[in-house]
Amino acid sequence: MPEEKSIILVEDDPDHAELIIAAFVDQGIEQNIVLVRDGQAAIDYFREMELECRGVLDDKITMILLDLNLPKICGMDVIKFIRKQSGYRHIPMVVMSTSSDINTIDESYENGADHYVTKPISYDEFVASLETLKVYC
Repeated sequence: MPEEKSIILVEDDPDHAELIIAAFVDQGIEQNIVLVRDGQAAIDYFREMELECRGVLDDKITMILLDLNLPKICGMDVIKFIRKQSGYRHIPMVVMSTSSDINTIDESYENGADHYVTKPISYDEFVASLETLKVYC
């Protein structure tokens, strides 16, 4: 039986993490979700995974979903780190942030994000915004 792929969620706000996980379930996306709570922990996690998997990660990770406003190392630097690692180049990376600033969105795409979602205010909007992410799962 093949090992289940994981969604890596990099989110420091426990309430947002809980909402994201619940919204995935509401959308029928019931993959294993690995929660990482800050930028440094994310980079450490990805380094460990790369060593563990000898650089072949496409069959382990479905998608990386990350916030930009993270403690220790900002999300933009995490994007840059991930895209420099050969084992992560083909894994979809989705930024989910409260920022709707066009410069931040453009910078995310320039650094290698595949998709950008502005965190909506209501739960229903939040669930609807995750509908677009099903394509990665």
